[in-house]
Amino acid sequence: MVARKMTADSNTSDQILSQSPSITDPSPNSAMLDPMNSTGVDQIFDYASFMWDVGDVLQQASFGTGPILGLDGEDSQAGRFVRSTSTEVAIHDKSSPGTSCLTDPAPTENHRLMDYFIHAVTPPILAEVEAQKKWLAMRQVLVGMASASRMVRWAVLAFSNLILVRREGHWLRSQQNHYDNALAEVSSSAGAEVKDLSQRSPHRENLFATLFLLSYVDILEGRIEAAHSNLKRAYTIFQKGEKSEFSHVERQFLQWLRLLDARAVSAGGEGLFLSKDDEVTLVETPPATFESCDLSGPAKEPDGDVEDVLFQVLYQPGIVFFQKVESFMGRISLIDPWHRSRGTVEDEIEVMNIGTSIAADLRTLYKQRPLLMDYAVAGKLTAPFVSAHLASAVTRAFRTYLSNYYASRIHLHRVAYKTLPLTREATEALIQIRRLARLIVETLDTDEALPVNMLWPLLMLGSEEHNTQERAWITAQILRMEKVAGNAKITAQVLEEVQARQDSTKSRVDIRSVMHAIFNSSFAIV
Repeated sequence: MVARKMTADSNTSDQILSQSPSITDPSPNSAMLDPMNSTGVDQIFDYASFMWDVGDVLQQASFGTGPILGLDGEDSQAGRFVRSTSTEVAIHDKSSPGTSCLTDPAPTENHRLMDYFIHAVTPPILAEVEAQKKWLAMRQVLVGMASASRMVRWAVLAFSNLILVRREGHWLRSQQNHYDNALAEVSSSAGAEVKDLSQRSPHRENLFATLFLLSYVDILEGRIEAAHSNLKRAYTIFQKGEKSEFSHVERQFLQWLRLLDARAVSAGGEGLFLSKDDEVTLVETPPATFESCDLSGPAKEPDGDVEDVLFQVLYQPGIVFFQKVESFMGRISLIDPWHRSRGTVEDEIEVMNIGTSIAADLRTLYKQRPLLMDYAVAGKLTAPFVSAHLASAVTRAFRTYLSNYYASRIHLHRVAYKTLPLTREATEALIQIRRLARLIVETLDTDEALPVNMLWPLLMLGSEEHNTQERAWITAQILRMEKVAGNAKITAQVLEEVQARQDSTKSRVDIRSVMHAIFNSSFAIV
């Protein structure tokens, strides 16, 4: 996993969570299901083995009783924990109109799901583009928001229930439809007399949090149309707001919604969050702090691990680079035959002109790559400059980000110049992805797989690879990724079918068409 899983002692844990009695790991000790034993949509995603870690630093955490600060240092409703000291959990939704005290209809079951959520490590889609400490802080914020908003609480329960079921089996499925309850709250609040969503408010924060969780569930469940709908709802709210007035909590959810949008667009979404015009707000914003800082007061001894801080400082430019690469996935997908008319001379001339503009912007982005990237990719980030652990995490992250950059070059050629031979830039991109993937593999332990965000570069590489041995190596690496991406097996199946059809027709084949031919649906490539 590229995003370094920060180890923490009790002092670090106390910074993240208020002190409270420990809880017992709520998950049963049943065997994990093989995601490939199910059929249909269930084959598409099963991230459970990667999602939950009972050895996480928050294994000793419970629902606290005191206030905490949000990421922007505010003691808001997002900073209150759920109280669960009785058999019934009272939820006071102060952010939605017309609601009062809500008694949890299934307190034991839902308390178990909330406890399960508390143990969640960084989710796969975020894992390689988010520092572990940021997820710990935001997870705490989400639990606090769930104590004040039933909309958020139902979304958290829906998310937690999905992962629990996929890990332990359908016999644990909740009898309540938490997803529909959360969605109903979102829909009803749209027509209610609430504070203008153009203004910052707890209700707007709750909406972003809820829509992020619901969109994530949609993608894991393979409900691409529902994901598109929820992402569009979130973008509509985003458009209404003054860009400079979003809180750090809101900006974090918006950045994560953008990552989900980048995955969904490859399966036919609109890629609304991927607009270049929104990069300044959603990508280039300085990262949120974890604690409030009083610069006017006397200097205090800083808490926490220095290596944590160094990791974030070194890591952040790479995250910005990767987020900008994601923009190209959206821009390129919007000119494919699933998003616009193709085939006429006029269409193809227009697409080629757009492709020329995208190619120029890709070159500009490469020139603006982080200064540290070349050193890290070359393996020169070593002692005595940084610790071995830190060097390994940052090096792997930067190699992954650069691989995705080169994948955009290949993606562009396959969409805009499908019938033409590879350009020099596209050919170089294939060489670089192959080199970077092998460099990462060399650093892996025998039981490790490539980072989940290498799935897309490997798919692009494999779609243009003709050497039989290289094809076998790429397929083997994709299949090894079943540990971190449940859709790895079907991605390998799609790739092999693409290769077979291209070998037969001596021309490129649209990958999404093959998905529909094999599975009667398309799925997001994570």
